Amino acid sequence: MVLLEEDYHNENTPGIEGTRGDATVEAWTITSPHQREMRWTAHEKANEGEVRDPFFRFAAWGCCDFPNVYTYYNMLSGKKMYVTNSDLLEVTGQGEGPLSARFVGFGEDVNNRGHDPVLQYGTYQGISQKVSIHSGKDYYETPEVLGNANSKSEKYHLDLSNSAFTFVIVVRYPGASDVRIPVENDVIRLEKAVLPKGYSLRQEN
Repeated sequence: MVLLEEDYHNENTPGIEGTRGDATVEAWTITSPHQREMRWTAHEKANEGEVRDPFFRFAAWGCCDFPNVYTYYNMLSGKKMYVTNSDLLEVTGQGEGPLSARFVGFGEDVNNRGHDPVLQYGTYQGISQKVSIHSGKDYYETPEVLGNANSKSEKYHLDLSNSAFTFVIVVRYPGASDVRIPVENDVIRLEKAVLPKGYSLRQEN
């Protein structure tokens, strides 16, 4: 059993827009009714947080034109995982248990401006591939991220329980053609991506 202790401090400064946040979460393993052991500690410049099984998600509120930034940590290990500007897309494959799911995240960290937003693909244990998308769009133009398979597009949950992890990640910016990035047998295939004119992709470490 894991016990979470959460501490949030939000501050508004006169003359400065937005709410600055500081968040710390400590996870403890309950070993007996009267004993516990520290499991992990996470700290983020965030305003709030919540359990999004199998993750703990911090949320830094956007201000003005800035989008929200969501940072996901593995609930068991405390490992920092996905950084996004929207909810993760969960893709369910064959089998049971947490390793039968894949996650797609996309976002730009407003604390790291000047870099292209990054598409992230992996499991609850680790991110297997990261791809930056250069679009020429401004930071506040947040796209919609969808999973497409069998002529169906889903924003939150794509069911592939009857097939391998083969589908298309669709990144849809307002007023622009879709970015379409195929995933074949659990691997992003950049060489088969379809991009609007002026867009480019780059594999990240």
